[in-house]
Amino acid sequence: MKVLVLALLLAPPSAVATGPETPLACESGPVQREFGKATWNIYACADGKSIVVVPLAAMDGEFGYFFVTPNGEEVVVAGEGWGREAPFHPAFQQLKQFTVVELAALAKSAKAVEPAVSPDP
Repeated sequence: MKVLVLALLLAPPSAVATGPETPLACESGPVQREFGKATWNIYACADGKSIVVVPLAAMDGEFGYFFVTPNGEEVVVAGEGWGREAPFHPAFQQLKQFTVVELAALAKSAKAVEPAVSPDP
């Protein structure tokens, strides 16, 4: 069976600061939540603490994602996109307000969802 997952390989900010980049798979999920008046897919990362937030559909023709991870008692939100930033700004602002506890709960809910799979062709 082929697994259809969001296989983003990201280096957590702590890995970049302390040494060589370590790929971080973010494949569990998705669960859906609304941020900034848009629906987003949330994928849990292998570290059990971080998430990737991807819009369910292109926003005003734009696409991007956010990587959200704890750093001590703070939550770090990093985004990457293609096009204008304006459609993503409301979600970015909302994600920046997350606490470490809220982030952990969201990661746990996404981790509980089995990755999507498709039958072999």
